[in-house]
Amino acid sequence: MEMPKNMRKAIYLDPGIERYRGNPLIEALPPILSVSQIREGLSGNIKFDPKDIYAEGSRRVHIIAQLLDDFFQPIANHLQLETKLSIMIRQGYVGRNLDDGSLNAHMQNGYERIMSGDLSVFRFEQAKSTARSLSLIGCSGSGKSTTLNRILATYPQVIFHEKYNFTQITYLKLDCPHDGSLKNLCYHFFRAIDEILHTNYEAKYALKRHSVETLLALMSQIANVHAIGVLVIDEIQHLNLKGSGGVEKMLNFFVTLVNVIGLPVIMVGTPKARPIFETD
Repeated sequence: MEMPKNMRKAIYLDPGIERYRGNPLIEALPPILSVSQIREGLSGNIKFDPKDIYAEGSRRVHIIAQLLDDFFQPIANHLQLETKLSIMIRQGYVGRNLDDGSLNAHMQNGYERIMSGDLSVFRFEQAKSTARSLSLIGCSGSGKSTTLNRILATYPQVIFHEKYNFTQITYLKLDCPHDGSLKNLCYHFFRAIDEILHTNYEAKYALKRHSVETLLALMSQIANVHAIGVLVIDEIQHLNLKGSGGVEKMLNFFVTLVNVIGLPVIMVGTPKARPIFETD
């Protein structure tokens, strides 16, 4: 069977770290990169034709404007961010293993949450979370999203484990809804999964009159069903458009994703989002 273009068949490699060994979700990831490999993987070079210097002035202006589109020079902060992301993805998978049943325990707990509509309930208490979270705050246009996209591009987004008949999503990136609502965040999540896997989660869940609590439980369960390595929420400053109760509710949900569901989360935004993280 021919694999979709965005999907790669799992090839298991020794991760080189004892705690990562024996976990197919980690062993199927690309090897941990050295500093020089990170720099080479993130770098983008200027592409031009020397003949363009003789082009007509009106055309040359367009050529010059495009020169920096592919240029990217990694600096120390970019290398540190890649290392943090690499740790987050792999560390998050430590507590979700296809081989030892820990991922199944998380999915069973997710089923209980869907049936009860309560994100705090569980069936297997031993389902521990090894996930971490990260907030990335910077001025608009400073390159936050560009850097993250380049780092994420070093990973195959979808990996198919033929041995387990399991589809793994290494990362999922979506924008926070402009109205800051949890319901629309769930819709964005379902739509993003559908675009990657050609599923019908949005039609299956978004068109029905589910409560926000049920949608959040479904979102959490789908995150484990496809073993999402890291969830990136961009434009987190849009949460400011909601009342404080809405902000607290959404942040509590993010905390639940990390501490209970076991899903690493990266929240990206402008300095307008800083007060959100300072709420009690």
